[in-house]
Amino acid sequence: MIEIDLTMPRLFTEGPGELKMRIALESGSLTVLTGPSGAGKTTLLRLLAGLEMPHSGRIAVDDRVWLDTQQRINLPPQKRSIGYVFQDTALFPNMTVQEAIQFAAPKGDQDFVNQLIDITGLRAFMNQKPAQLSGGQRQRVALARALVRRPQVLLLDEPFAALDSQASETLRQVLLALHQLWKTTTLLVSHHSQDTRVLANRVIRVVQGQVEQDEQCLNDELPSIVEPITNISYQEEHRQWIIQTATTQLRSTNPAWGQRRVGDLIQVSSSI
Repeated sequence: MIEIDLTMPRLFTEGPGELKMRIALESGSLTVLTGPSGAGKTTLLRLLAGLEMPHSGRIAVDDRVWLDTQQRINLPPQKRSIGYVFQDTALFPNMTVQEAIQFAAPKGDQDFVNQLIDITGLRAFMNQKPAQLSGGQRQRVALARALVRRPQVLLLDEPFAALDSQASETLRQVLLALHQLWKTTTLLVSHHSQDTRVLANRVIRVVQGQVEQDEQCLNDELPSIVEPITNISYQEEHRQWIIQTATTQLRSTNPAWGQRRVGDLIQVSSSI
């Protein structure tokens, strides 16, 4: 359980006001924060991560106090069990995919690093640097890096904002697979209704620093299964692309398939 009770003055889009939030998040839940730009959603993530200090408040995670202004308790960011994915990924430009994930990993946890690389579909890009990756691939690196220390809380600040629909769907399915596997308590800032339908257990709408709406969600869409592409070929006779994964062979005449690469993730079916 994560207990949040925070107050701080803030300049909102509508003018000066007060951010005042009192929220309890169930362990293992995935909550989507929605609301207009400048409403305080990203500020809440930064307060949880210890990157900003409220005027007053308390944060407790699984009965451990991270912040209590009355008791003068304020754990620094490095002491909070947080994984944070920023909208701009914030990857080191001189590090390869493997180096970036390995750099954030605890020593002696190579098996978990390899597992993350495989689940996020990054095996084919291990030796590439950020400039060589697509926006969706960079976000997957940032997600793997955020999870490699097995945090209690995962914070995602609009990770889909700069992605096209295909990259967004791939990242969405990767995030869903990771959440189903490890049940990391997750707080996701997003303006995409698809995130609510597919990912969220709960949606909280924030307007001018206040919780305007708070509702539980029933995910009525079956999650898709995505797998890394292992081989791509073009069959001239039938003018179709053939894509293979570890379990499936897919065929299509869609010319957009010619832009896919080995290692990209592709939807193969829906779970039953």
